[in-house]
Amino acid sequence: MGRRKTMARKPAGTCRKEPPPLSHLPLRKWFTSNEIWKSYLDTFSKFPVLKPRYLPKGLILENKFGVFWEIVDQQDLRPLLHMRERYYPRMMRVVATTLQLKDSLDDIGNGEFYLRFWIAGVTYTITLDELASVWCLRSEGLWYKEGNNLPRKYTHWDGERSQDILQISKIGGGKYSVGEMKTDHRLLHYMLSYLWLPRKGNHGVFTEEDAFILRVMVEDVKFNWPYLLAHRMMRYTNNSWETHLGHGMLWTKVFEYLNLDLLGEEAVYIAEENAITSGSLNKMGRGAVVTKKGKKNKAIDENVPFQAGTSLNSQITSEAIEMFAERMHAFNIDWDKKMERVDKRLKVVEGRIVSQAEGLQSLEESMNTHLSRNAQSRI
Repeated sequence: MGRRKTMARKPAGTCRKEPPPLSHLPLRKWFTSNEIWKSYLDTFSKFPVLKPRYLPKGLILENKFGVFWEIVDQQDLRPLLHMRERYYPRMMRVVATTLQLKDSLDDIGNGEFYLRFWIAGVTYTITLDELASVWCLRSEGLWYKEGNNLPRKYTHWDGERSQDILQISKIGGGKYSVGEMKTDHRLLHYMLSYLWLPRKGNHGVFTEEDAFILRVMVEDVKFNWPYLLAHRMMRYTNNSWETHLGHGMLWTKVFEYLNLDLLGEEAVYIAEENAITSGSLNKMGRGAVVTKKGKKNKAIDENVPFQAGTSLNSQITSEAIEMFAERMHAFNIDWDKKMERVDKRLKVVEGRIVSQAEGLQSLEESMNTHLSRNAQSRI
């Protein structure tokens, strides 16, 4: 067996060692042991890859949602909003199989940090500064991983303060209600759950982690986004309840920086169907955005007051009435289905009660018969 080839981390500006042409190797040769190959086949090859999204330019007006864009620019997150890179699902699964993270950074950034993975006997390593350069983000600011790992540098975190700043209310289970939140802040949470930290399931759920991140952004505390994104990539691969892969376009940037041979790899290109639309934004229930035709959609604009001297009926369009009627019809159908399920369950419960009553009656008769026989035997 030959010696494993490695690619050590080199200072910026030096040439990297050319990796072997992966397109000429069978997939099995990409893994250095049978155990890793089996792990890929049994687990990682089945991971779903989240479909990347992007925000079309001009969809959210800067003169209308100035607070939103001001916070985005304070965090330097515009590159992640409009990014439209192709991504490679199989390569992402291959990398996830051996992905490791080395993090010994302290509160001021001293220590060692890098992402590392192996393909075809070659070790690929990328540091935090390199990630920041590749993703066009700053490698400075608040060090935050995820979950309960709140940074010591920002110790005045508490839920009540976030509720006051973001206008949210706690509903239990580590979740919050966002009914009173301002539109600009709702847009920030939308981008957080779809683009910056994409997730599966209900994107409207507002968690304690969301509250902390948004509150820090609103307070103009700089975030080290490359650090957070790197930890989120590890979470996608190591978390048992979040078995999926995200940030496909960011991984493409990494692959290209490391000169990975992607010739022959199936690439998925970002189409218009991946774009965030005015309709999806208006599911939040507030705020009028601009469509591609430059016209306002039918959503209610919270910044437009009721016009005095006009009746309420004159401001309700036929489209709004039709939409309301459709929703009421769907609600009635859903209610009927729920009542049918309730009736079925009641019938099942009723049958069980009747069966238990018959059993009790039979037991009572048996006891009476037994007692009468005992009385007769005594006589």
